[in-house]
Amino acid sequence: MGSWSMDLKKYAKAKEVEIKEVRKSYAFALYSSIVRKTPVDTGRARGNWQVTVGSPASGKVEEKRKSPKPKSQMPDPQGDESIFITNNLEYIEKLEYGGYPNPPKNGSGKTVGGYSKQAPNGMIGVTLANNENIFNAAVRSVKK
Repeated sequence: MGSWSMDLKKYAKAKEVEIKEVRKSYAFALYSSIVRKTPVDTGRARGNWQVTVGSPASGKVEEKRKSPKPKSQMPDPQGDESIFITNNLEYIEKLEYGGYPNPPKNGSGKTVGGYSKQAPNGMIGVTLANNENIFNAAVRSVKK
């Protein structure tokens, strides 16, 4: 009869590191997708997406961005801490759900039907509709 042995602590530690990397990759993929889908006028809305661990960001960032921050700037979650992607700009809900004047105040502009022309379906909901694919890609990226 054959036998085998395995150091379960070593295996658990390896899986813990793998899970942590999947969580970070997944959060980064969600964040990146949301940022890329956020309309760009001045870059202020894109610059205000904040990723935090443990609790959501409470303030605004006076940063203007055209693209997501690199993955290397993502916070590292420890254990099972929650990861939050937050934007506290006063008009971010209108970008996501609509609600701009219809017709636009100036007769034409950056909105149509009360929604941003650049993101008529929002940013977060569109990203989360693709959640399973984003998660699976994060898992594959760590297993390489």
